[in-house]
Amino acid sequence: MTKEQFIDNYLDKYEQEHPDERIDYEALREQADCEWYDNEVDHGTATEYELTPEQEAVSKELRKGKAVDAYGKEHKRERKPNENKRWIMERVKILLEGFALKGDLAGVDLSNPERAVDFVKDGKHYTLTLTEHRPPKK
Repeated sequence: MTKEQFIDNYLDKYEQEHPDERIDYEALREQADCEWYDNEVDHGTATEYELTPEQEAVSKELRKGKAVDAYGKEHKRERKPNENKRWIMERVKILLEGFALKGDLAGVDLSNPERAVDFVKDGKHYTLTLTEHRPPKK
């Protein structure tokens, strides 16, 4: 169904459902147009407003949210190391290495010192991930 057919059907259906109502066709046509685009986007169909690959790349770059100071100069944000998470992950690694010495595990590796430990058990690779939750909102 084309866009115009969809809009015509939308207008006809509205007229049938509201026979006594005074209809603002311009606003109703705009509403039908929005409904059509929503349906197209929901179904993954390309519309005339789709971005070209170059525009999509620029959009993605702009959405990264770089840190900019009051004078408009960009600077890289420095993330403070989380010593609690590092301590916990070191202890987990030591514990898993103990199992590796017994032959239960192999290939224990601290892939991210604040987040993940990788290891192998029975030929299958596993990752143990640590998450620090935020305090609940009051």
